[in-house]
Amino acid sequence: MGFIKDLFGREADEVTLGDIQQLISMRREEDRFLKYKDPGILRNVEELSQWVSAFLNAEGGLIIIGLRETTPKKKEQQKKEQQKREQPPQNIRPARVVFAPKEYSSEKVEGLIIANIGSSTKPPLKVYSVHHPKKVTKAIYLVEIPRGDDPPYQASDGKYYRRVGSTKYAMSHYEIAELLGRRKQPSLALTSELTEVKVEDSTYRFCLRLCVANNGGATARYVQFTASFANAEIDSIDRGNVLRSDEIRGGMPSIQWDSADRVLHPTGQKTLIADLTLRLLNNDEPCTLDYTLVAEDTDLIISRYSLGAALLEEARERIEQGMVAVLIQEEAEEGEGE
Repeated sequence: MGFIKDLFGREADEVTLGDIQQLISMRREEDRFLKYKDPGILRNVEELSQWVSAFLNAEGGLIIIGLRETTPKKKEQQKKEQQKREQPPQNIRPARVVFAPKEYSSEKVEGLIIANIGSSTKPPLKVYSVHHPKKVTKAIYLVEIPRGDDPPYQASDGKYYRRVGSTKYAMSHYEIAELLGRRKQPSLALTSELTEVKVEDSTYRFCLRLCVANNGGATARYVQFTASFANAEIDSIDRGNVLRSDEIRGGMPSIQWDSADRVLHPTGQKTLIADLTLRLLNNDEPCTLDYTLVAEDTDLIISRYSLGAALLEEARERIEQGMVAVLIQEEAEEGEGE
């Protein structure tokens, strides 16, 4: 998993109230791996089980119980606008900290979730508490949810949910049937992290680490990865067995990597693709990283990262504070398997 470490740059038991409050000051938006919920959800086990089901049936994620996402008035208005547009709400950010009632504990929250999910989770989900520094009875709960190995996972209302973007939906019959075979297949995921950002003479140079992990239920063979960078130049390949492939990408800075005779076991452990140093060419436009990722018995993944000057500045601040600057990719597409 590692969703907590990716978000806060530290282990779960090291997260403080200050780290939580920083999410508010940074106006950190929800995404497909992150959800904010008011503690009132602990008294609505049906809705809580729906969100947990949605993350288990997708790629996993983190629910922070103790951050109110909007005021009730704004939330109701957003729901009405959503119904008009028939689109999920966008740009959901945390508004303020609201501590859970003192009768709850991390063990009780975990038991509440497990009791209302149709089956046990593998690997197990974990619940961590972040206490007020002066009032230990006040707590926020971090619910770290894995990508379930034995889907589909059922909510207490008898339906199966899935996370998409910043919302969830009840899955159709064919999606449920598709999930029944998921644990027998490899499932690849790319992670991208900025490890250094410098500005010299108004030019941004940044170090980008690309890794791949197999979060499925079977070994991944013949893994292949390609990436192209628009509005950036690759200054150096610092680590990793990758090849430049600019000539077959119309001159655009590009790399390709394959696992050769190696296989990726379904442990979720990250395998390094490359450490790259890149240079942003035009500060008024973002660098876009378009990539493909595929292996035997997997669908072709086509997705994109976008790195603008504002994001690079934010990442530089996080790195200077000793935090991890993990990039959030745009919604992945799946093509036909090769």
